[in-house]
Amino acid sequence: MNRNINRLKIIFIGIFLASIVGVFGYHYLWVWPKAKCEARGGAWAGKWLKCATVYPIETLTGRPANVPPINTDTSKMEGPSVRNPEKK
Repeated sequence: MNRNINRLKIIFIGIFLASIVGVFGYHYLWVWPKAKCEARGGAWAGKWLKCATVYPIETLTGRPANVPPINTDTSKMEGPSVRNPEKK
């Protein structure tokens, strides 16, 4: 009986240590880098574990932010669509 108690004690201590390593690894690889990335204003890409810089679309296109969209009138748009397919 005493051997079984010692064996169970070692098994539970091993499971406990493995769970501590798992939680610390999760925080080291995911939680802390994500918090650091979001604190500096970045966007966390969890799939690749990378921090990305967010650029406004105005920076990439050079278009001012207060200009209305160009193609808002659907009646002036050309070409076939799903609602009005071309008839042959």
